[in-house]
Amino acid sequence: IIGEGPMTNRSSTAVLRPVELSALHRVADGRTKDVKADYLEILFAMGLAALDQNGRASLTIDGQQRLRAALAAQATR
Repeated sequence: IIGEGPMTNRSSTAVLRPVELSALHRVADGRTKDVKADYLEILFAMGLAALDQNGRASLTIDGQQRLRAALAAQATR
């Protein structure tokens, strides 16, 4: 059940752990079957992912922005 698992009260601007960033990448790529339910739940609770009109997980605008920022940060390292 969404909202009852661990860490579901985190801010949408909280720092993402590497595994959560990986989950964000997988949702963006449409590979949600590769994402553990706990991590999907965290992304939903943070407002970074949501279900689309077809019931599939997809990134929200905030999620897309977070992913772009993470990719840009990696590129500058």
